[in-house]
Amino acid sequence: MITLKAPEDLNWEVITAVAYEGVRLDIAPELLASVERGREIFNELIDAGAPCYGVTTGLGRLSTTDLSTEARDAISRNILLARAAAFGEPLPRPVVRAMMMVRLANFLSGQDGVSAGLCQFIAARLNDDFDPFVPALGHGFAADGTPNAHCFQTLIGEGRVLDPDGEPVAAAVALAARGAAPYSPGSKEGLALINGITALPAYAIYAHRQVSALQEFATLAAAVSLEALAAPKDAVHPALARSNGAGVGKVIERLNQLLKDSRVTPYKLQAAISLRIIPQVHGAHLDALDQVRSGIEQTLRTFSGNPMLVEDDGDGQARLLSVGSFHNQLLVNLIEYLAIATSHVVCLSERRLHRMMDENQTGLNPQLAPRPGLDAGMVVAHKACIDLVARVRMAAQPLSLMTSETSGGQEDYMSMALPVIQRLLEIVRYGTAILSYEAMAGCIALDQRKGHYGEGVTRFHDLVREQIAPLDQDRSPGRDFEVMHELVLREFFPDLS
Repeated sequence: MITLKAPEDLNWEVITAVAYEGVRLDIAPELLASVERGREIFNELIDAGAPCYGVTTGLGRLSTTDLSTEARDAISRNILLARAAAFGEPLPRPVVRAMMMVRLANFLSGQDGVSAGLCQFIAARLNDDFDPFVPALGHGFAADGTPNAHCFQTLIGEGRVLDPDGEPVAAAVALAARGAAPYSPGSKEGLALINGITALPAYAIYAHRQVSALQEFATLAAAVSLEALAAPKDAVHPALARSNGAGVGKVIERLNQLLKDSRVTPYKLQAAISLRIIPQVHGAHLDALDQVRSGIEQTLRTFSGNPMLVEDDGDGQARLLSVGSFHNQLLVNLIEYLAIATSHVVCLSERRLHRMMDENQTGLNPQLAPRPGLDAGMVVAHKACIDLVARVRMAAQPLSLMTSETSGGQEDYMSMALPVIQRLLEIVRYGTAILSYEAMAGCIALDQRKGHYGEGVTRFHDLVREQIAPLDQDRSPGRDFEVMHELVLREFFPDLS
């Protein structure tokens, strides 16, 4: 059980513990009291006649329409219903749980003007594994309004949630099964639930975990190729770690761990560039991962709702500010950058695989064929990667530039945050396959070379050979690749396997 005593307690570690590991959550009474004070100030402002977007007015283009007192009571519910227009397969369960926690962090700041009761209701639903069904497609919104609407309309008994088997169940049925009545949102609470940056950091954490796993496997696959190609080890000499950036140094350190006790005699004086620049390309990727994590952590510390409640505007008076904090261009830009960095890692893998097909580069059989001429060997694996690399290059194009406008021009710039993350995850999907092909071919090359390989490379080769027999003649490679891919997902990608 984790007890939250301050809004900043909902950090990366706590969010991942609750979203991915099922740790339970509690909120300290003094923090709830602080939230309730913000609610009281908000109510006082509205009672005094202060205009408030989405509370005393409509939303978007209709923000010039004033609402009656009766309509103000109904709009919180309507907001949650009318904006749930996405479709497709559900977002991963940990992403949705993280969404609930990110929104809770904003509420606990007291600047959203919601009640302590809403915070307690969200925490209770996290604790009883009430996981909303949020469709993955159709999120062209100025902020995260569409995914938020799908996520949080479930609190009022609308929409669907995921059962333990991942099947959709009516939210009202799921609430009843937990002995909970649907939540009745008060003034502004519907707006607070759909507004702000919620899905972006939640999904970005998930993507960061997948890309980090890809980075780990990519470095292992590169080590396998260094041994398979009998490449000189100059490019991973520890001296380089002292004169390059942090990421380069970490990659060199890891490669030397994997290559420890290698006794492979270099086949050539100088290896191809795709082998010599592994530390630089993988190191830049590590640095990009660090920057994205920093951007996510900054987002988690930042209030992103609208309107924003300021308890004291310097004159002792509270105010409601209409702001653009729901637009996080920095994190979107960083994710675009990470997509490019990830693409370089997996495109480099394809080049190393191609080098392995060339007997002039390896000193081994052409195309790693057991019986050259009679057998085709592994060239088909490289041909498969040509398709996948083309898809990676397309997916790496900056998608956030494809922004548009809606709501009669009132909402005239979109972050495209979720589509940007989904394109990054496409790169991970294709990249994992490319790296798996490289590693599979690398293991065949290791069999042919019969050398004394680095300790980490040997462990991986032995693991592969426990499940995939050596290649002594051509056979249909499809099943071998499926086994290899499943092994990689199981060993390196726990969120996906």
